[in-house]
Amino acid sequence: MRRRSAQGDEFGSLELLLDTICNMFGLFIFVGMLVAVLASARSVVLQAQGAPAGADPLAADRQAVEDLRVRVEQAERAARPDARVEQARGQLASLQATNDQLERRAAAMERLTREGSERATALAAEMPRLRAEVERLRREVEAQSNVAGLQLRAPRRRTVEGLMPVQVVLWQGRAYWINPWIDRLDEPCRAWSEWNPDAVDLAAGPVCDVRECFRGGGQWLIRSVPLRADGGLPVREDDGAWRRSLLDLLARLQGDRHVVSLKVSPDSHAAFQQLREVIAGAGFAYDVSPIRMEDGTYRDEIRDGVATAQ
Repeated sequence: MRRRSAQGDEFGSLELLLDTICNMFGLFIFVGMLVAVLASARSVVLQAQGAPAGADPLAADRQAVEDLRVRVEQAERAARPDARVEQARGQLASLQATNDQLERRAAAMERLTREGSERATALAAEMPRLRAEVERLRREVEAQSNVAGLQLRAPRRRTVEGLMPVQVVLWQGRAYWINPWIDRLDEPCRAWSEWNPDAVDLAAGPVCDVRECFRGGGQWLIRSVPLRADGGLPVREDDGAWRRSLLDLLARLQGDRHVVSLKVSPDSHAAFQQLREVIAGAGFAYDVSPIRMEDGTYRDEIRDGVATAQ
């Protein structure tokens, strides 16, 4: 019983200690709440003493905002361009556009002036040649008028049938009498296979492939004749030597047995006009056929006395 009584006394003293601690903790809480209430009351008193009665505590901030807005509006009005400034800018842009247009027109006029000057220079350089060409044409017209009574048109086929063709090649303004035709009236195959050294390049090796050759007919020859670049008769208007040489060659022929077969290259049309004038004036019949010579070699095929060129 004593032991229990002792233990009961021990628990009782601990309860008293716990009560004391709780009381002290409650006192601290009370003191803290009291301090907070006093501090809040003190701040209200200080605000009441520092600000005038009835004054708005945000008035100063509102005034600062209003001042800032006024300054912004003033800055915007200062930055906004004046109507006169806008008008001046528009006029400046119009003047710049007009200036650009004038510069383009000036450049175009300068280009046209330069081109006109170049054309004038070219025409001035070309005038002597044009005058010479006009003079040459005038002389040709006069020559044609002087021989108006001659037979300058190629004869019809029925007038040359049975005649022996004598090839005269016109190339680069030169007349090439490729066969000699001396004492060969009854030997056409031999005459066609002999070469005139003044017209034919013998070193290049002319070829006459005789397939058939009978005195009474039945000739078939294939020929390849390289021409001399410096040979033949140079047909020139101001030179009468080639006319005399051509008349000497024509004198070897017989008008009732031979026909001059003209083979004309595209670069010798002017020479053809003068050559046919001499042939027709000498009383010889002639026929004309165009040829094309790429390498300076005349090629033809003769069958039964009728020559065909290529």
